[in-house]
Amino acid sequence: MNATLNIIYEDDDIIVCHKPAGIATEGAGVGKMDLVSSIRNYLARKNRAAARNGKPPYVGTLYRLDQPVEGVVVVAKNKSAASFIAKQIKERTTEKYYYALCYGKIANDSGHLEDLLVRKQSDGLALVVSVKEANSLLDQTITLGMGQRQRIFSGEIKEAVLDYEVMQRDENSSLVKIKLRTGRFHQIRVQFAHMGHPLLGDLKYGTKESIAYSEAIGKTNVCLACCRFGFVHPSSKKKVFFEITIPQSLKL
Repeated sequence: MNATLNIIYEDDDIIVCHKPAGIATEGAGVGKMDLVSSIRNYLARKNRAAARNGKPPYVGTLYRLDQPVEGVVVVAKNKSAASFIAKQIKERTTEKYYYALCYGKIANDSGHLEDLLVRKQSDGLALVVSVKEANSLLDQTITLGMGQRQRIFSGEIKEAVLDYEVMQRDENSSLVKIKLRTGRFHQIRVQFAHMGHPLLGDLKYGTKESIAYSEAIGKTNVCLACCRFGFVHPSSKKKVFFEITIPQSLKL
């Protein structure tokens, strides 16, 4: 088994892994191992007869975690299972939770965030926009505050929704548990940055202060982990959950 492959659960339909931070879910490029390639190699070793016949194992990616993010990743071992779970994801009937370690002391014990997100063409990053700014969309260009104009991808504005609960605090950081209601690009990172509490270790959405503090305490990866994923199993048709405890890298 590849050193990067930590299997939590496996049956005929799915494999559930704990992806480490710093490893891509897939598409890592030539000479670099990613999680999906590790799973495919693992399955090929289990079924050497099929491998000798030149038939690669089926590995269906259901969702991805960003390379610096660790946590629960579920992949399908056959097309039927992939289709069954993907339909649930599309219909938002799955349950997905994250832990995040944020910069600063979040005042409220819990909260609900609803934002409108766009992706900038200049650097590909996500951006929270107001309703007024969203209404200014014209020819894939949006007018931000102070009259600044920004080109965006595909002219799309997407709603991003999550709930959070503060688990622990100290003077400089807050550990939160998040229930993701929508699955948008960099959603958690950009929403918490917008509310003034960027994730520690986040160089893309962090502030000078949060980045400096992250460096001072040795946080080199984005402090975010997918800690729990729930869905109806394709064979048993029962709701199942797979989870991990709070990673050491996110503890206060």
